[in-house]
Amino acid sequence: MKKHLFFFFLLGTAQAHAQKSNIEDLCRIWYLDKYSDDEAYYHPPKKEEGEFISFKEDMTYEAKSAGEMTSGTWMLNTNGNYIELKDAELKTEKIYIHFVSRRSLVVTYDTDAYRTWEVHYISGT
Repeated sequence: MKKHLFFFFLLGTAQAHAQKSNIEDLCRIWYLDKYSDDEAYYHPPKKEEGEFISFKEDMTYEAKSAGEMTSGTWMLNTNGNYIELKDAELKTEKIYIHFVSRRSLVVTYDTDAYRTWEVHYISGT
């Protein structure tokens, strides 16, 4: 009996930590905070200060990256736990979500340059 209770406890704990993102969690302005890899955290260079991404409830987004503003539409894939961005030129980009809360968003961009880096954003709300 004790083994069964312990098993159900572990099962419940694992399910509590298995996070699926939802649209309400993401709809806010996210400001670039830092990067991380397997070894350390890194603050963004000065040229990246002020970068952000804003997900809106109407499934549009605005972002400032490398000093340029972009906008388009976004879609949340809850099975793969990623966001797909589509800009005005119909180019798409995937952003894999590792963690999201009201104040923190940790993602990995599906591009060769950023695939090994986790990107940490913070929210003002």
